[in-house]
Amino acid sequence: MLDENNRRLRQLDTLIEMTRLINSTLDTHLVREKSIAAIMQLMDSEAASMLLLDAGTNELYFEVALGEKHNEIQSIRIEAGKGIAGHVARTGIPLIVKDAQKDDRFYPGVDETSGFKTRDILCVPIISKEQTLGVLQAINRREGEFGEEDEIILHALANQVAVAIENAALYRDSISDGLTGIYQRRYLDLRLKEEMHTAKRYQHPLSIMMLDVDHFKQVNDRYGHTSGDEVLKKVAAVMKQGTRMSDVVGRYGGEEFMIIVPFIAQRDVESLAERIRRAIAASDINGIKVTISIGVAHFDGRPGKVEYDRLLELADNALYEAKTSGRNKVAVRLPR
Repeated sequence: MLDENNRRLRQLDTLIEMTRLINSTLDTHLVREKSIAAIMQLMDSEAASMLLLDAGTNELYFEVALGEKHNEIQSIRIEAGKGIAGHVARTGIPLIVKDAQKDDRFYPGVDETSGFKTRDILCVPIISKEQTLGVLQAINRREGEFGEEDEIILHALANQVAVAIENAALYRDSISDGLTGIYQRRYLDLRLKEEMHTAKRYQHPLSIMMLDVDHFKQVNDRYGHTSGDEVLKKVAAVMKQGTRMSDVVGRYGGEEFMIIVPFIAQRDVESLAERIRRAIAASDINGIKVTISIGVAHFDGRPGKVEYDRLLELADNALYEAKTSGRNKVAVRLPR
């Protein structure tokens, strides 16, 4: 009895700790990993996972998996409604399944891929605003390990995960441009200050690109604003595809964009700008061809008095040079 009480206290402590984590971070990946680790600890399970629903394909995919054979299942996708996880995702009703191999709803494909032999499953839905986002599940080879109290705890944890996902989505929407989905100006200004501070402190390079769609007014006048919007979305997509995860891509206003590029040398930034310029010039956007002009400002990381606003001014000046010297060009300015 004492051991059972201690177990429940540990479960409660973990839920409180997860609540604190969710209230202190917007890093959903951290929350997800901590949640799955908590499941394994609290349920004494041999494997645990979070599957999220891909609304585009109506399939569940493994967002996080821990435990035995977890690496083997990362690429598996399961149709919603298929298997225990798919059934829970479709119905929104938690399930405790004992001796899963004998259950008609069990999907053996995951075990066949991983070599794990599932015995018992506890699976609960992750629901936000009456919409199923995915499922949490604990799995054992052992029989009879999961009970109703475990289901209650796992359901509470799933609710915490749903809150974390919702909070992250709200924050992402607040800093993103509604048309293109990339960052908006307020966030770019804030991030540039942070990146400049880091670059000066650790003496690493930092560059800014200012990009402007050439003759964009003519595009709107000739093809209409709807087509103009499609051009902006395509330009944003090309920039995202052509940059690294560490680069910050955003819409600065109208047809003007910014890319913050940390850590790489001047010649590499110039090469990156040229690749983006060529990729956009080669794009066909519903029969519309456009070009862009790019101004690059580069800070080499050496100690000095260059501030973020000076780097931004240099990038603006370089963009002006690219526009006035014929457009569809890259120009570079360096601090003196």
